[in-house]
This record gives sequence, C-alpha cells and structure tokens, in this order.
Amino acid sequence: MQMPGRYRVRLPAPAQLTYDVVRQPADGAPVPAGTARLSWRTDGDRYVLELDGALGRLHSEGASGDAGIVPRRASEDTDAGQLVTEFDADGHRVLFRATGTDGPDNVGIQDRASVLLQLAGIGLAEPDQLRDTVDIVVAGARDRRIARFRVLGQETVATGVGAVATWHLAELAAPGVARLDVWLAPDRGWLPVRLRVDEPGASVTQTLAAIGPAPDLPAGPP
Repeated sequence: MQMPGRYRVRLPAPAQLTYDVVRQPADGAPVPAGTARLSWRTDGDRYVLELDGALGRLHSEGASGDAGIVPRRASEDTDAGQLVTEFDADGHRVLFRATGTDGPDNVGIQDRASVLLQLAGIGLAEPDQLRDTVDIVVAGARDRRIARFRVLGQETVATGVGAVATWHLAELAAPGVARLDVWLAPDRGWLPVRLRVDEPGASVTQTLAAIGPAPDLPAGPP
C-alpha cells in the first residue's frame, strides 16, 4: 500500500475529558449509555493515553518524535482478554501479539487510541494541513491499515461546557465497516470533543461533558 506522507505535529497539553454517551439504534430512539473518558498525560517527551468509550477500552504509551506521537505499546481490553500491539522502533516492525505476526512500521504510524491525539497535534501545529483528506497508518490488534479522514468542515457542537467550534473529520470506510467521525476543537487544544462510531445497525456518540487537568505522568519510561 502507498504510504502517507509526514505531517507537522505539536503535542496537545495534558487533559482529562469526560463524555456523555448516547447509543442510536438504526430502528429506534437514541438511548443514554453512560459516560466515557479520555486521559491524555504527557511531559512533551513521553505520554500515556487511556480511552474508555465508543472505541472500546484502549491504552497507548510511548514518546514523541519528529513525526509526532510515537507509540511503543498499545492494548485493547476485550471479553476475550487483552490484545497487545508493540512497536519496535529499532527494528522498524509492528508486533501483533494477538496473532503472533508482525509487519513493517511507517513514519507517523499510530494505534487506535493515539491516532486521535495525532490528529489533534496536526491541527495544533498547522491547521492548514486539515484540508480535503488526512491519511494516517493505524495499527490495530491484528494488522495495520491506512485510515483516511475526510475533512467535512467547521461545525458548532453543543457540549457540557457550552457551544464549541469544531472541525469535523469523517473516516472513509467501506459499506458494512465501522466508521469513526471526530470533532476537533481548536479552542480546546484541538482535542476531540465528540466521537461517533457508526456500525451496521447502530451508532455510538460520545460528546464532551467536562474537561480538566490530567493526572501526573508516572516517573520513568512509560
């Protein structure tokens, strides 16, 4: 597959976001579905990112580099257990522990969690990069792919902290495949104030309810 190019990236400041979650069945009314959380901790060199919401229960940790966020280890908690993906920067490989396979890495490669903050960092560094489409290689639990996000334009989103101006990005996906939409807020450090996952039969949307400081980053390497 043809690899995406390099983007200019500036890491967002640490923050902890809480979201209200709504599930929308294809044939029914929207139903409140609890809360979600995004915890982004960084000292500018290292980071720890935790998500619990529409995308599942995800953990990512690593460092920063010339291409932005540099994941070292990602995990996803599932009913079948924890699925781990490791990034071997020295060997330029991605190791998929769930399948015992590996593949080449790529400049700017992300995991399913860190791609959200990489998108935020692209907007933070140079908003003009968010034109037409943004392509990022994303490593999941079993393989890697190019995630292509189309920039749909500016929208105002009603949140728990008031009306927020955002840029709406929608992942291009084949019919029947889950699609991720992201609303990034320039006035909130380009952090995602809304996420929506559309799957066959239903969609799940999480919208910002509150934002505050993140817990301290653990000492030493993540």
